[in-house]
Amino acid sequence: MAVMTFELEHGLKVGDNIHLEVGLRELTSGDYIDAQIAAEKVIVQDGKAIAYTSDVMYGLQLLVRQVEYIGKVQGPIDVKELRKLHQEDFTLLQVKASELDQLIAQELEARGRA
Repeated sequence: MAVMTFELEHGLKVGDNIHLEVGLRELTSGDYIDAQIAAEKVIVQDGKAIAYTSDVMYGLQLLVRQVEYIGKVQGPIDVKELRKLHQEDFTLLQVKASELDQLIAQELEARGRA
């Protein structure tokens, strides 16, 4: 399974320690299913229960599952941990996750041509 590593600028502070190194991994089928379930909410509208999936929460749930580790903090991490990140680190995490997804897609496309 592919793992991409990089350093955060500001890091994730846990206690007195600041963790900088991030490992992102390829998502599995189970990750997609679990993220979908976690992002789904049931609301009652006009007396009827309706299942609703938040696209934002789905994306966050995929991201936390994609984090293999941040320093000594093992993934998957919690959305609460994402909230602790500096905005620049959060943006970097999203960019790197997108880059990994694109690399995996390119590899699959190349295999299809072979």
